[in-house]
Amino acid sequence: MIEFYASEALICPRRVWFRLKGIPEKWPEVAKPRLEKGMKIHEVLGKVLKDRFDVELEKSVIIRFPKLGMEIHGKIDVYKEFPIEIKGKSYIPSSPIDYHLAQLNLYLRGVNAEYGYLYYVKLTDDPWRAISDIVFDSFPLIKGNGLKIFEVPYDEVLFKETVKYFYEIKLYLENDELPPAWKGPHCKFCPYNYICLSGEEF
Repeated sequence: MIEFYASEALICPRRVWFRLKGIPEKWPEVAKPRLEKGMKIHEVLGKVLKDRFDVELEKSVIIRFPKLGMEIHGKIDVYKEFPIEIKGKSYIPSSPIDYHLAQLNLYLRGVNAEYGYLYYVKLTDDPWRAISDIVFDSFPLIKGNGLKIFEVPYDEVLFKETVKYFYEIKLYLENDELPPAWKGPHCKFCPYNYICLSGEEF
């Protein structure tokens, strides 16, 4: 049974393939500050939401596909009848990012919720100061500077597309074939960019 992660939904399939092959991650130096700030935002905002609204943090979800020989595992950042995903970004997007929608959609399916939320929070060196500006009165629709909230309904078509995406990676694994890379600006932040375009055999 192959275990995929919900956070891998609709990202570059080669990155998922490398992980499943056991290739070690080597995060580029340029990515490390982003990762650290993102972890702090998750920790701080999660703590505040738990203290104020008694939410559950890191709720485990597993979606099983026994006939397909695979499972999708994930941990919802924040859960209280509906899933909330916290995404720290160096910029605030004007609309939800595709792979974030796919990840949240898996959680909606996993907990049988009709809708959930994406919280985009601008990365900062001082997350406590950023959180102090947030107004929580209308939770889950919180408001504040450097923050954008999207309410997202469950999408059955997207769910099927995401399952197909993971199953195709499974076929690449079974055939021991390297899937195509989705080249773009994200490549410089990828923990496998050191080997992806090196021409080495796997």
